[in-house]
Amino acid sequence: MEVFDQLAEKYQGEHSHNPFQAALTERISDLLPAGSSVLDLGCGTGVPTAKTLTDSGHRVVGVDISAGMLTAARSQVPAAEFVQGDFAELPADFGSFQAVTAFFSLLMLSKARIETTLRKVAGWLTPGGYVAIGMVNFDADSVPVEFLGMPVRVSGYPQPDLTALLERTGFTVLSIETVDFTPAGGPPESQIFALAQLPG
Repeated sequence: MEVFDQLAEKYQGEHSHNPFQAALTERISDLLPAGSSVLDLGCGTGVPTAKTLTDSGHRVVGVDISAGMLTAARSQVPAAEFVQGDFAELPADFGSFQAVTAFFSLLMLSKARIETTLRKVAGWLTPGGYVAIGMVNFDADSVPVEFLGMPVRVSGYPQPDLTALLERTGFTVLSIETVDFTPAGGPPESQIFALAQLPG
């Protein structure tokens, strides 16, 4: 997506220091056995998620549609594998992972595609595997907004609706919280962080 090719450096500067995302990434890392495989959907520049997980000894496959984001990711996180593509179009047999992360990437899809993607995630995970999600806290389906000065379309859920979506797509919600985060140089955002598990 060309908009994110142009925003790679600015996005990392404003959004790579989210303490709630960092805490959930660390929690996933600690829950997993050493050397586990993690799929990072919409991996962006690889910081902080892919870097944190590879630094902890896990194997990370990051997928992002933006060539600009992936250029930064490959430079900053050489231990990870990065694939350019639309993660919503990945095949059902893309791989087998112990965890999947999706921090503020699902929101770029329509609600219908989010649900389809989460059902695919359930298929990629091994029994007992985890999914960690960061999402915006508002009720919208592909509405136009301005993000870092660029036009994009985003979707979002209130916390009860995100909980229901995860349960409907086969997951058990382990934790979910709504928080306020202010990016560097940006307005405050209401965000939701969820950790869910595929039944073993």
